[in-house]
Amino acid sequence: MWFTRVVQDEDAETLLEKSPGTSKTEYLFVAGISWRFLPRLLLDGIFHCLVFIVPTFLRRTPSSLQRSEKWSQQVSTTQKKHRTEYLDGVRGLGSFIVFIFHWVVPRWPGIESGYVSGAEDASLWQLPFINFAYAGSAMVSIFFVVSGYVLTHRFVLKMHRQQYDSLFSDLSSLAFRRGLRLFLPSLVSCMLVYLCISLHLVPAQNTGETVSYRLETLITDLDHVSNPWSWDIYLGALYNYQLWTITFEYRGSMAVFIMVLGLARCRTSVRMLVEALTIAHAFGHQRWGIALFVAGLLISEIDVRVSSSAYLKELMQKKRAKSALVVVVLLGIFFCGVPRLNADQSFGYSFLQYSWPFDAGYRPRFWVAIGAILVIGPMPFLPFLQSFFCTRLMRYLGDVSFALYLTHVLSKTVVGEWLLYVTWNMLGNEERWNYALGLVVSTTLYTPIAIWFADVFWRAVDIPSTTVTKWLESRCLAMVTST
Repeated sequence: MWFTRVVQDEDAETLLEKSPGTSKTEYLFVAGISWRFLPRLLLDGIFHCLVFIVPTFLRRTPSSLQRSEKWSQQVSTTQKKHRTEYLDGVRGLGSFIVFIFHWVVPRWPGIESGYVSGAEDASLWQLPFINFAYAGSAMVSIFFVVSGYVLTHRFVLKMHRQQYDSLFSDLSSLAFRRGLRLFLPSLVSCMLVYLCISLHLVPAQNTGETVSYRLETLITDLDHVSNPWSWDIYLGALYNYQLWTITFEYRGSMAVFIMVLGLARCRTSVRMLVEALTIAHAFGHQRWGIALFVAGLLISEIDVRVSSSAYLKELMQKKRAKSALVVVVLLGIFFCGVPRLNADQSFGYSFLQYSWPFDAGYRPRFWVAIGAILVIGPMPFLPFLQSFFCTRLMRYLGDVSFALYLTHVLSKTVVGEWLLYVTWNMLGNEERWNYALGLVVSTTLYTPIAIWFADVFWRAVDIPSTTVTKWLESRCLAMVTST
């Protein structure tokens, strides 16, 4: 036999905890190589894996909460201050709405259309303000405004304080890390989808290639989703179709970094004028993504300008000013609901057909972008809105927002659609009521699983990618010598 059974006193193993009077069965190779530790190492590894996959929201240990808080302070953006912390919650809610949008659209394509009286698929869910609950397109625009604001806020503060040396040093660091911070988790998510397709857990999306050929497709797909040189809105990604926004994020980030670099020593009025003109010019050339990032920079300028002026700060605290800002937010929510289809015939939005832009394909995107600016712009001056987005639930969604955005399509395909299939088999889906009931039940079961998957991806991929980018930056930095 290739092994022999030996009984040995456990106390003889000095690497194990002393336990007098106990013995344990052990298997040894005839050659004398001990396999005693293999079961312990295996069980230890399984135990740690099981502990790791427990979602953060179910953990009660202070250490796990402290790690979550520490990451929340370090990641998202390096320039995050307490006064902008609520924007993490905004991103969290936005990511959850995108998740809902991609889950519901295949079951009810009519939500991409506005409310048209007399239409067969007309529903109250299509009405203005109500449709904000699943306005996935609007959330992407809000992401861009929030990113422009958060990425530049610290730099705007340094401009006002004339801390130029620190500004340029921090800007160089952030610009170096930005691409890796965006693309590393995105590429891992694509590879996860490829792995699931290879294991036949997920059907090939829009393709009937064999597994051997899909490897070539994966490489092409990775090139697509990491290509900042193409201005196409949809890059045709097969493995994670929502990743078209990542190149927009990178391009918009570089645009505002260049503007900060070029305008850092200018007067505030000059900077704000150039930023406003850039927004108008970008919108005029249908570069709405760039316009939204620069709009975030302009909002940051306004925020810092108001906070540094006692008169403006007092003015913003008046009830009339706050009421006007609330009206602006509501107007923004209204425009965020401009539907992608049948906007010119939809209730509440038909008047837009007479407005600029006159390109019917670009018009909904433009007005949704305007809505995103109107929603985010007043928030620095509305503490009651900030407090909502600083609640524990919103902050948690903010922590996992990027991971949820990257993984929700995969979790939908692997788990969500299977749960929906099982639910409809049990309840039926012939009538409208049982169709809707099956959708509600499966959504209730699937949503915690999708968030759990995003939580694991956040801790296993998203957080380590931040560490990797910082390590790589430290290895690439040139040694500064004094002269």
